[in-house]
Amino acid sequence: MDNKYVRNMYQKGPIVFISDDEDDQLIFKPILEELAPMSDIIFFNDGHEAIEYLKITPERPFLIISEVSMQVVNGLELRRQIEADSKLRRRAIPFIFFTHPVYRHLVEEAYELTIQGFFEKKQSVEEMRTQLDAIVRYWSDCLHPNRFAEHE
Repeated sequence: MDNKYVRNMYQKGPIVFISDDEDDQLIFKPILEELAPMSDIIFFNDGHEAIEYLKITPERPFLIISEVSMQVVNGLELRRQIEADSKLRRRAIPFIFFTHPVYRHLVEEAYELTIQGFFEKKQSVEEMRTQLDAIVRYWSDCLHPNRFAEHE
């Protein structure tokens, strides 16, 4: 097998987490550090901060996790801005919504923007940890364009 395409247990690149809820940041940082020890965890309070980072960073994120409802630039608007920029559109894979509450129209609108997942945050920290574990494991093994880009 060509070593160029051997998959690592954990993907390189930061996990970009976008939420204006400081409690989310306090809860998810240690969980994500445990689940993806090779990835830096970078938090942004709104979509505007995140889009500015994504435009200038040379790193390709391992995973982008965003809340939908935020002040300034919400998650859907962030995703629209990413979709409108051909360079960012390819680099911003995978893009996952991890949010509460969830409404059908939000899920439908999000998938129109070619996201790679939409999860409703569970109520307990342990349930959220289980969700994040499944997300990290899946994307650690899933092939997508950024996987190949790191070998170019």
